[in-house]
Amino acid sequence: MRWTKNGLARLTLGLSLGVAIGGCASSVNPVSGRVDRGLVSEDQEIRSGQLIDQEVRKEYTPYKNAALQAYINAIGQRLAAHSHRASLPWKFTVVDSPEINAFAVQGGFIYVTRGLLAYLDSEAELAGVLGHEIGHVTARHGARAERDQKAVAGAAMLGTIIAAAAGYQRTAELINQYGAPVAQASFLLPRSREHELQADQLGAEYLQRVNFDPNVMIRVIGVLRAQELFARDEARAIGRDSGETPNWLRTHPSNDQRLEDIKRIAEQYTGKYQDEGRARYLQAINGMTFGDSRDHGVTRGQSFYHEPLGFTLRAPANWQFQNAPEELGVVANDMSAAVSMRPSRLSHGDHNTAIRNLLVPDQGRAEATTINGLRATNFIGSKQGRGIDATVVTLGNLDYVFVKMQKADARGSQTSALRDIVGSFRAMTAADRENAKPYVLRTVALPKSNAPWADLARDVARIAPQLRNPDSQLRLLNQVYPQGTIAAGQLVKVIQ
Repeated sequence: MRWTKNGLARLTLGLSLGVAIGGCASSVNPVSGRVDRGLVSEDQEIRSGQLIDQEVRKEYTPYKNAALQAYINAIGQRLAAHSHRASLPWKFTVVDSPEINAFAVQGGFIYVTRGLLAYLDSEAELAGVLGHEIGHVTARHGARAERDQKAVAGAAMLGTIIAAAAGYQRTAELINQYGAPVAQASFLLPRSREHELQADQLGAEYLQRVNFDPNVMIRVIGVLRAQELFARDEARAIGRDSGETPNWLRTHPSNDQRLEDIKRIAEQYTGKYQDEGRARYLQAINGMTFGDSRDHGVTRGQSFYHEPLGFTLRAPANWQFQNAPEELGVVANDMSAAVSMRPSRLSHGDHNTAIRNLLVPDQGRAEATTINGLRATNFIGSKQGRGIDATVVTLGNLDYVFVKMQKADARGSQTSALRDIVGSFRAMTAADRENAKPYVLRTVALPKSNAPWADLARDVARIAPQLRNPDSQLRLLNQVYPQGTIAAGQLVKVIQ
């Protein structure tokens, strides 16, 4: 749980305003050689990127490992120097998130999560990821998307800004939900898919320029495809819908489609290429945090621990934690009920203020109580005809607001579970702090035994008992999911 002062809405607003303030011009696209009309100048693009970078770093904090940051930056700078826009002030950052993601901000700011780094297997694959993101910047995709978004959704964005500035957050949410997205789905998303294909093409080209085999892009897309398969298998195992997004509404092409495209692109390149740098890469990520981090809170089985804030919380069986910036969710596997927990930074122990600021009820009643020795207040009320069932608990210098939710067809069946979740909130003990230690990624030689994966999986199951199917997890980490083999004695990644 990354408690920060600003939400993602602030990031979106800052990005849009950063471009709007700069004004528009026409310039030659450095990749296509064609004139791009209505874009900001390169200097304005850089200034806008610098502002957005500041907001990104409030949501995604840099990973605290100077050696790994320097390693990633060195590879990125080498690629950028051979790109179409070598003169940009390029900056490459590993962010402390278990998400499988990499993204770019106009002006030369590239971010890759440590979650994605865990599943890559060589320096060349990392270069493929960074080359793709560099391609987005060199082709000015961010600036072009902003220009197009303003053309399609200018009125809706203006309404959102006015509503948010006036304090009507619900109005802003409704405008975002029902305004521009209809137009964006038909205009912006297909162009976004076009941008992804171009970024893949540029990534392959930049790999070739620094003497890495462009065919490595096939493995990079394969990593994403394996993640899709694994998530689908895990969802089926717990009886939950896989939640796959229809292909026609993806901002990225499907990974199957991208595999076919990148194979066609890579066929254009031939030659002898340098070593992929697998040993160097595995050494660089050896000891890297895997999964949840101490600063954001860790899940261990059915318990959640946040050591910096000093609290723990427990979920019933068949419920899962969903950890996001500014909010911790506890959600039933069947999606019938959930608890949302958010901090109230400005109430300073005044529970009525916390309720007014975060819940904004029309009416209700509050009752003082205690939870595990902590001062608490239960609140029952309503807002715009909808019921509110909430609890505020004070721990340290923060008030935490819990909101309990059930679907109408649940008919109150989860009331007891919701009450138990809130009732489990307490200060951490010394034993809890031991449980809150994050896992790390290590590289070891695959054992020379009859069942090497089974041996490793048994060790992982002992160290990380909350992981479902350790064998599949290891296969995913080492790019042999769902099937594949690795020779005995070869270096592999494990969880410790």
